[in-house]
Amino acid sequence: MLNLVLVALIGVLMRYKIGFEFTWVNQKNLQLAHSGFAFSGFISFLLMIFIVDSLKKILDERQLDYFSSIIYLNLLFAYTTCILFFLTGYGVWSVLSQLVGLIVGGLFIYRLLRVLPLFKQPHITNWYKAAGIFYLLSLLANIWLLYMFVSGKKTQHTYLAATYWFLHFQYNGWFFFGCMGLFFNWLFTKDLLTNFNQRTFWLFAASCFPAYGLSVLWLELPLWVYIIIVVSAFMQLIGVIQLTKLILSKPIINLIKQNKTVLMLFFISLGALLVKVFLQGGSTIPFISKLAFGFRPIVIAYLHLVLLAFTALFLIGYIYLNDYFSFSKRNFLATKLFALFVVLNEIVLGIQGIASLSYTVIPFVNEILLIIAAGLLLSSILMVPQKSYKQ
Repeated sequence: MLNLVLVALIGVLMRYKIGFEFTWVNQKNLQLAHSGFAFSGFISFLLMIFIVDSLKKILDERQLDYFSSIIYLNLLFAYTTCILFFLTGYGVWSVLSQLVGLIVGGLFIYRLLRVLPLFKQPHITNWYKAAGIFYLLSLLANIWLLYMFVSGKKTQHTYLAATYWFLHFQYNGWFFFGCMGLFFNWLFTKDLLTNFNQRTFWLFAASCFPAYGLSVLWLELPLWVYIIIVVSAFMQLIGVIQLTKLILSKPIINLIKQNKTVLMLFFISLGALLVKVFLQGGSTIPFISKLAFGFRPIVIAYLHLVLLAFTALFLIGYIYLNDYFSFSKRNFLATKLFALFVVLNEIVLGIQGIASLSYTVIPFVNEILLIIAAGLLLSSILMVPQKSYKQ
């Protein structure tokens, strides 16, 4: 939770620099530190902890110690990379540090894939396996980026293609499938797990790799590749509709609504997932795709939709759902405020993105986004619990 505070703090610095003088720090460096640490120091960190916790019944003490060491080592490199990005930006040392951190994460994935057969629940382990495989695929982008920096063979297209490869297989692969694995494991603990999620799983799993093409439609792609990309987008639409029906079924809603804060977080997270998938479907139209990737505010709005509105709120809700901390009324109120600022942030970013299509400037938009960023920082600080609960 303190790592979330750090992510929010860097976000405030970024927003402040956009609207006001802040000459001693580089904006691009702040952006890299912000996004990099959000990925590794917050989301991946929590996913690793929660996945291990969900499997602890099949793990012996030696295996738990191994996973614990890997998680701490991953966190160390998350901080190291954050500092290097902040000081030096995208360079050989920062990319190398990020790559080493990701390789450490790869060691976590390797051991995870080896122990999963011991957990005799394919309806859960398939999600975890896919999450791990897509994590490993995302590593190829960093190897590619490091090669480009060292060899000097970096071009605008290869740099963007590698960056979008990493982003896609992290947030549409590792993050999404990891979160779904956690969710279905929770259903298993409540005796609500059904065979239904397997059909949903295969729709998402089979479409994830070709869906990378949705991020690079600005390239000159052959017609047959474009057709595969369109089919993958529709497969995801079918998958998310099936997933929504399952989540909104009466037994699951009755269980979640026992905690009003969790219910709110899950509804916002589910709404963000639906918007994300429908936006991906719309991006298969070449004209819309060129507009979206040609305007930075739209890209920023989309990334925050996936990382904040869906993934971060889901993970925070998962913390409440499993009583990992002893929460006070202050924590619950702060969580509601945090969710409110997430929604406001997305609305303002969305308006800014749509306005940018006609080159319209929204009055005081930078000041509004700074206030929202400050709200996210303050509420994230107030969310930090006083003591742990679950041991």
